[in-house]
Amino acid sequence: MNNMITEKEWIGMPLSEAIKKAQTIGYTHRIVEEDGNPLVLPYDNKSNRINLRLRDGLVIGVYTG
Repeated sequence: MNNMITEKEWIGMPLSEAIKKAQTIGYTHRIVEEDGNPLVLPYDNKSNRINLRLRDGLVIGVYTG
């Protein structure tokens, strides 16, 4: 399975679906922004984690780390 994270594949996805997709490919997740409000997060980096930006419960951005 190709575990490359391509933002285009995630945009518009509901949060619950994004979480399931991340788990399916062996990634954890965290929400880094919700409705334009950045969240305070620890400065750590994990190669198997996706960071999700959300608006109205839908993914508007995703990156690893």
